[in-house]
Amino acid sequence: IERIPFAQRIREADAETKDNYNQIKSLLVSYGLKNRTSNGGDAFRLHKVTYCKVTVAGKSLKLYLALDPADYKNTTLPIKDASSKAIYKDIPLVFKVKSGLSLRRAEQLITEMMDKHGIEQVDRVEVKDYASTLENTSDDEGDDD
Repeated sequence: IERIPFAQRIREADAETKDNYNQIKSLLVSYGLKNRTSNGGDAFRLHKVTYCKVTVAGKSLKLYLALDPADYKNTTLPIKDASSKAIYKDIPLVFKVKSGLSLRRAEQLITEMMDKHGIEQVDRVEVKDYASTLENTSDDEGDDD
């Protein structure tokens, strides 16, 4: 299995996936969250607490949010529970973003999450092109050819 770093996945993604990533990241950053991009994904945290992680799954984005999946059991939202995996125990709610509707629902979930944790929006949401500025974070920095 060849693991493709998150930055490379975003750069090679289609325009809609990049736009969705830019919208989501802009919203999260507007709450004052700091992000850290790794090979696995883009994690957003504030004061050592992780609130969201964005990964790429095929042609869609996966959001892991610090919300209880049980609260959304009987809703129309197609959410999943990832709390069985140790790395997602703090961010168990999984939501896939692949269309305009799912993007709007993701923004609604992010807003609800921030309200539940009592975090105010610091800036107004200004969408930037984060996808094209992602650096490759892989370990093979030097060329050995």
